[in-house]
Amino acid sequence: MSSLGRKLKRKQDKESRKAEKKLATKIAQFGKLPNECLTCEKEFDKKNKEMVTSWYVVQSAENVRLYCPPCWEGAQKLVKEYMENKNG
Repeated sequence: MSSLGRKLKRKQDKESRKAEKKLATKIAQFGKLPNECLTCEKEFDKKNKEMVTSWYVVQSAENVRLYCPPCWEGAQKLVKEYMENKNG
């Protein structure tokens, strides 16, 4: 194998390790997922496929926040109104 081939392989291995590390971090964060909506405290069932696909998760460095669809839409509406008032 040429030096260029080894260099490319090392680069690919490094990128692969980075991707694996990111995935492991996200999977670990899933364990920190709350059991209720942060705003209205509506119960969240992790085994309910509809809830899992429709609820919103916001992840920061160490915090995981969970919002039900009505609370999320309300928050988005408030942000939109704020931005319109700020610009207009």
